[in-house]
Amino acid sequence: VDRKFLPENTTYALVKRLLKESVRPYLKWIGFALVGMVFVAGATAASAWLMKPVINDVFVAKNKEFLLPISIAVLVTFAIKGFANYAQSVIMHYVGQRIITDTQHRLYGHLTRMDLGFFHQTPTGNLISRFTVDINMMRAAVSNALTGIGKEFLTPIFLVGVMFIQDLYLAVIAFVVFPVAILPIVKLGQRIRKVTVSTQEEIGQFTTLLEQTIQGARVVKAYRMEEYEKGRFRKIAERVFQLVFKTARIRSMASPIMETLGGV
Repeated sequence: VDRKFLPENTTYALVKRLLKESVRPYLKWIGFALVGMVFVAGATAASAWLMKPVINDVFVAKNKEFLLPISIAVLVTFAIKGFANYAQSVIMHYVGQRIITDTQHRLYGHLTRMDLGFFHQTPTGNLISRFTVDINMMRAAVSNALTGIGKEFLTPIFLVGVMFIQDLYLAVIAFVVFPVAILPIVKLGQRIRKVTVSTQEEIGQFTTLLEQTIQGARVVKAYRMEEYEKGRFRKIAERVFQLVFKTARIRSMASPIMETLGGV
């Protein structure tokens, strides 16, 4: 039976298990990080709101009375944003690294309980990849998801509030245009996910080949198979390159989409 079709391996089940085993123990720290993200979002919106008096009152009207208070307000706003961003970044890196360490403990404990048949059937490179590449990708996914929910979600809310306060007409236009970006971004995310899965598999094969070549160096030398092994390595390395480049190319496609909509 293909394991990917088992209920416990569905995306929802895996995310639920990840949240329960890895994220729940650090909810307090994540809460502190979210507070910092709120300050970052609020300071970002405040800096955008301050641009109007800076341009209109200081540069256009040349009103010197507003120069000092606006300068102090800008300094305080960016200071708050900087310190809050530092705090949430440090906390999220701590949580992400703890998730890696805890998962490695559980994974290694589970690995020691497996029978010998499992080790004979599973390539060593795939197992090593689970401890290194996969876990680090999981850490990045958790950190990016939590940061996205916090800072990247709250910042637009605060900025939208500033938009409606300063210009209701332009804010309504933005609400009509920007939802158009949702569909292509979702499609790009789906494509990146498929390519990422293939990349993980190829990296596992890559690690397996290295392990086999190093351990079997005497056999390779004895049968003069250097060119054959170089050919195998070249094929896998090129496949990894193509997949990594494809991922970067797909991610880069988001930039022209967002820039075009921003111009509109």
